[in-house]
Amino acid sequence: MRRLLAIGILTLTAACTTLDHPSIVDTGRRPAERQLSAEETEAAARARIREIEERILRGDLPKIQFEFDRDEILPESYPTLDRIAEVIQSSERLKLMIFAHCDIIGTDDYNYELSRRRAKSVKGYLANKGIPPPSMRYRGFGRSKPIADNDTDAGRAKNRRVEFYVTTRDWDSVY
Repeated sequence: MRRLLAIGILTLTAACTTLDHPSIVDTGRRPAERQLSAEETEAAARARIREIEERILRGDLPKIQFEFDRDEILPESYPTLDRIAEVIQSSERLKLMIFAHCDIIGTDDYNYELSRRRAKSVKGYLANKGIPPPSMRYRGFGRSKPIADNDTDAGRAKNRRVEFYVTTRDWDSVY
């Protein structure tokens, strides 16, 4: 009987040490959640960016604003930019394009350069919040893409804006 018990223990020990059998040790880790595809990740991030933009339009979040005629971001813009940072930090796959626009006041060359500097400032702010700089690109459009009438103060205010576009594609395929 002892011999059978010893053989049984030896067999059980051998069975537990072979690679063919799964371990029954509880590591305390939960099963991994399903990874989102690149397309799903991008779609979710775009939806979150759209939600932020809608909150800005409703007045629930501040518009991204700058010092007059400068590229310094006003502190009231920080909560909005912090939410943008949270979206991008949600996945290492995400890349962000930052587009800045101006109104019609000033020359084309001046507005282009001002919008470029403002977009760069936004990139710098987001980098300071932990977004890796290689995952961001920026571009200034000056006054070339108005969304409202530049003949009114309200229209010009709408044209002074920063837009964000999220992607998971390689930069070479974006440009």
